[in-house]
Amino acid sequence: MERLTKGEHDVLALLGAGLSNAEIGAELFLMEGTVKDHMNAILSKLGVRNRVEAAIAAHEAGLTGRP
Repeated sequence: MERLTKGEHDVLALLGAGLSNAEIGAELFLMEGTVKDHMNAILSKLGVRNRVEAAIAAHEAGLTGRP
């Protein structure tokens, strides 16, 4: 998780809490497109294929709540 930027880390934590892209954007005051950009970077950096695998990685790392 140390490879992630602060923004990516925050998005991943909220993904781990079960929020949608729109909800994550509202929580972090980001446009939904920015959240999608962060999600693409997260998937690439973590080497996972989809948001479900990213959420599992967030849970395994203890990232399951508000940043």
